[in-house]
Parts: sequence; C-alpha cells; structure tokens
Amino acid sequence: MTGKTEIKHAYLSASGSAMWLGCSGAPRANAAYPDTSSEFAEEGRHAHALADLCMKNERDADFYGGMKVEGKLVPRDMIEHVQEYLNYVRSFETTETQLYTEEQVDFSNVVPGGFGTMDSAVLAYNTGLCHIFDLKYGKGIEVIAKNNSQGRLYALGLLNELEWQGTITGFRIHIVQPRKGGSSFEDLTIGELKEWGDLVKERALLALEPDAPRTAGEKQCLWCKAKGDCPTLFEFAQEMISAEFDDMGEGLEIENLTDGQKARILANQSLVIAFMDAVRVSVVKRIEDGQGFPGYKLVEGRSNRTWIEGSEEWLENLLGDHAWSKKLIGIGDAEKKLGRKRVAKWLEKKSGKATLALESDTRPTAGASADVADDFADITNVPQ
Repeated sequence: MTGKTEIKHAYLSASGSAMWLGCSGAPRANAAYPDTSSEFAEEGRHAHALADLCMKNERDADFYGGMKVEGKLVPRDMIEHVQEYLNYVRSFETTETQLYTEEQVDFSNVVPGGFGTMDSAVLAYNTGLCHIFDLKYGKGIEVIAKNNSQGRLYALGLLNELEWQGTITGFRIHIVQPRKGGSSFEDLTIGELKEWGDLVKERALLALEPDAPRTAGEKQCLWCKAKGDCPTLFEFAQEMISAEFDDMGEGLEIENLTDGQKARILANQSLVIAFMDAVRVSVVKRIEDGQGFPGYKLVEGRSNRTWIEGSEEWLENLLGDHAWSKKLIGIGDAEKKLGRKRVAKWLEKKSGKATLALESDTRPTAGASADVADDFADITNVPQ
C-alpha cells in the first residue's frame, strides 16, 4: 500500500461513488463547478486527522486535549466522539491482527483510475476476516453499512493489493457514526464482493463516456453540485408532481389522494425540495455575481433589533440587577465545561415526537399516540 502522502481525489472516487453509481452523468456535470467546502466538512476532516494521529501514535484522544491538530485546537466533544471510534476499532485488534490507518488503496482494476483513502482496517490473520472501518463524524444524515458503496470499494482496493497473499477470506465493513447513535456492519464473502465489482465496472465505464446519461434519485442528487441546473432532475420533479395531480381537477384535496399517490409523494419529497432549494441558491448566486436573473432581484430580509455599544451601562444605571436575566446554560456548553459523565446524571431523555419513516427503517416503532397529526410538519407547505 502506498500510504497517504498527498491529498488527491479520483475522478470516480469511493467517497462520491453513491453519486456516480446512481447517475453516470454526475461526474462530468460536477466537474464544471468549483470545489467548495463547509464548516461541517472541515469539522469532519479535523476529526479524521485526530483519529489517525491517535491510531498511528497509539494514544487516546484526550492526550491531544488543549493541543492543535492540523492548526486547530481539538474541542472536548470531538475528543469524546473520536474516542468512541478508537475504542470500537481497537476492540477488533489482537496480537494476530494487522492495523492499517488512513491508507490509500487502489481499485483501478474495477474503476479506471479509481483509488481512495480508507480510515482504518484490521486484518485478522488467524481467521482471514478483514474489518474495514469508516468514521462518519456528521450527525445530520444517518449512514448505514448495508450496501455502502464507499466501504465496498475500499474492500475491493484492499483485496486488489493483498489477495496474492491468500490471507483474506472475507470482509466485514463497519460504519461508525458516534454522533448519530453508534455503528453498523455488513459481511461480504470475496465472491459476493467480486460479483458486485463486476456491476460497478459497467457503471464506471458508462460514467467515463462523454455523453453519459443523468438519472435523478435521492442518493445521487444529495451532494450533487449540479442539481440546481439539472434538466433531468427538473423533468423528474415536474413529472412526479404532474403525474399525481393532473387528473384531480382544479380543487386539490389531500383527502382525495390515493395511498399510492401519497406514498410516491413521500418517497420523493426530500428530492424535490432539495431541487427547489438548489435552484434558489443557483439564482441567488447569479444575482450576487452581477449577472442578474429575469424577473427576480435580491431584497433585504427581515432583521432584528440589537443593543448598541454602551447600552449595558445605561441599562444597569437605570435598572440595576434587573437589567440582566438569568437562565441555565445549554447542555452542550455544560458538557464542554464539565464533561459528559458529570452532566449525565442531571439529564433525562424524554421520548421524541413521532416522525414518519419507511417500514425498512431500523429504528423501533414509536408508541401509539391518541393523535400524532399535530407532531408532523405540513409536507404541502413547501418553501417557495
């Protein structure tokens, strides 16, 4: 294995595989947009750097408390979450295992030019089972191991480089997401992995074609930079809406929808809303760049009143102690100052509001409620 010597990104990357496997035209479409980042992406990179440092130096995460990793101080909550990941990976290590951390693997035998950097892997020589671990630091979208193309491509890359040794008999791919409830895993035999790889090879070759077709879908469109300008997604959204409502006449009544229509709307609502949001962002950017957009302009949004400098002293002179109000600090701030264990005994976790999910969702069914209708957002109230 080559190790991680420089930051590079493959055209058909493992991390972006859900996109190009679902939409062959996505890589070429995204190439027209500049690379951007976000505070969440930077936070994730910071957590991965801390985890790698701990792995390589055989340290716990709290060793780096108060220190800078890649130029940034390590926050207390990151220490705790990264330690969960470290504990999980280390639970599979024995005297008969080999640890790999932040290793670049090559799966170009399946995906032309394909490579990626896996977070960590543990190869058990006594059983031949290879564990591949992918740390997901985000807390917004749950990621599961079943059918996870990123983890599978890492497995193919590791198999590509180590199969000649004859030591690997199978793979267990783990997704570790500390801030979203824990971990999940998927077991694959070498035969199953190679069979999946044959399908991936077909999709990869199609994605390299100059006229590769686009296909709309929730997974591939989620992080696509081109979705706000995508005619295929526009046609999909238009078709989905018109197909359900065209024959209902002018008076739209939710009660008149069939179960099939409601199911299709629920299955595609997040994709359609994401498309509408992306269109709005695209238009705003054009106007901000001075290009303008027919029929639209930017106006000042709602603003809030704020105290000006010197107001504290003025209010204290007039109101004394009544110039200030007291309230408890937030739970997160308390945990940062005191630690999660000390705060935990003073907390309770009440049942959350019922939320709609597919039957295949791994979460347990919520308890029966007399009337849960008020707990749901009105899905017809789509932002304009």
